[in-house]
Amino acid sequence: MRNTTNAFAALTIILCSWGIARGQAQELLPAPNQIEQLSSPNSATLQKQSDLIDEVLEPELIFSLFESQSKIVRTKAPVFRIAITNPSIVEVNEFSPTELEVIGSQIGQTTMTLWFNNPDGTVSTLRYLIIVQQEDDRADLEFGKLQARINELFPYSRVQLFPIADKLIIRGQARDAKEAAEILAVVGEQTVNQNGNLTNGGAVNVGSVARLPNAEDLQTTSLINLLEVPGEQQVMLKVRVAELSREAARELGMDFSVVEDSFSIAHTIMGGAGNLSAILDGGDVELFIRAFSSNGTAKILAEPTLMTLSGQSASFIAGGEFAVPTAVGVGGIGAVSTSFRGFGTQVSFTPTVTDKDMIRLSVAPSVSSVNQNLSVDGVPGLDIRGAVTTVDLREGQWLAIAGLIQDEQEASRSRFPLLGDIPYVGAAFGSQTTRRIETELVILVSPELVHPMERDQVPLYLPGMEVTDPTDKEFFLHQQIEGLPGYDFRSTVWPTYRHQIHHQNFEQVRLKREARKCRGQYQESEGYYVHGPAGFSD
Repeated sequence: MRNTTNAFAALTIILCSWGIARGQAQELLPAPNQIEQLSSPNSATLQKQSDLIDEVLEPELIFSLFESQSKIVRTKAPVFRIAITNPSIVEVNEFSPTELEVIGSQIGQTTMTLWFNNPDGTVSTLRYLIIVQQEDDRADLEFGKLQARINELFPYSRVQLFPIADKLIIRGQARDAKEAAEILAVVGEQTVNQNGNLTNGGAVNVGSVARLPNAEDLQTTSLINLLEVPGEQQVMLKVRVAELSREAARELGMDFSVVEDSFSIAHTIMGGAGNLSAILDGGDVELFIRAFSSNGTAKILAEPTLMTLSGQSASFIAGGEFAVPTAVGVGGIGAVSTSFRGFGTQVSFTPTVTDKDMIRLSVAPSVSSVNQNLSVDGVPGLDIRGAVTTVDLREGQWLAIAGLIQDEQEASRSRFPLLGDIPYVGAAFGSQTTRRIETELVILVSPELVHPMERDQVPLYLPGMEVTDPTDKEFFLHQQIEGLPGYDFRSTVWPTYRHQIHHQNFEQVRLKREARKCRGQYQESEGYYVHGPAGFSD
């Protein structure tokens, strides 16, 4: 009972003391209406302040410190007085009138005032707002400045920086792949590793970017890129190479030979200089006239399609290769190595999505064919139509990146001297040829942003899957070289594969079968009529 009484008495004393202290504090604090009055003083009060107060000094500079760290301050004029508002936050050690140490004791903010003796006998005052923060807070502050700088440089992107230990995580959305690479370059320029070297080699592709004042404090050893580029990044390129070539040629010439018992003379024109020979012999007379006209047309149409990711290169070739022997010498001994040269339809390109639907293409399409007329030492040459260029296109647009209109005309005449120059008769002693070739060529490209197909979007049958081997009856009796679709002769693989396709696409197959069944039955239904009560059926 006695202990209970003592505890009650102690509690009463504490409550009374707390009430008295609270009342005194409330007396010290001005009332809300008094604050409004103090914020708008009258002219007499302002005049009183002007007469008594020369100036009110506010903090002029910020002095940053880290907890349990210090900075040495050397002054040009001697300091004769130092005032710290909260000594528990900052501690000052004076080594001399011109040298002192400022130590961050604990996290917080306070003010420090220094009084200086000037050489002319006057006194100067300097006030600092001292901020003591943790080591992690410093990194967050500097990376926050860098993040704001990046978002200012790239207004169409949103970037966030998260320093974790010695790593820096970069996340957010970039406008396109090119801008994402530039953001990484800027971050690599501004951050340094523990050895003081630039993490990205200092290569920046966006012009000169000034480093932050405290960039040396941004210490990272690796960058983790989590930037995302919105939109489709798979690019499909369509290329069309169309060429039309027309050729017309005419030739006129005459070959003859006269053979007697004791005399022979012959004249032959084979596209070159005329040859005249005479032999005494017995025989007959032969005459051959060559006169012809030829016309030819050639058309090439190639439409390759290729797909790759933005920023990645891809190549495509459909054609063949032929061997090209090359003589090499090894240790003074001759040898022959063989390399292969390709021909056909070739496409190589590198797309870069620079905007939502703007694509930059570095493309090199070509179509080549073997030409035996250009052969050297038995190695054939190539006729090539191609182009190498870089263009900007929006999705679905077509652009003719190359074109050619060529008109070639050739004419030649060969004749026997003197005899070939005789009017009318000279045609028997010569040959003449004319040839004209017209060529038109155009190369078109078109990019598209694509995404993978869903399972139900895949075509039911691919090209060639409906071509089957004919049966003996179809081949020998009906003279067919292709069998009925779906009934492959002597095939053990095709029925199983076809069953798998039908099983995977059962719903599509069922709908097609129902559609075929309805085509033959809808006319038959016209002969029937429906009777019964009006309304919806069950």
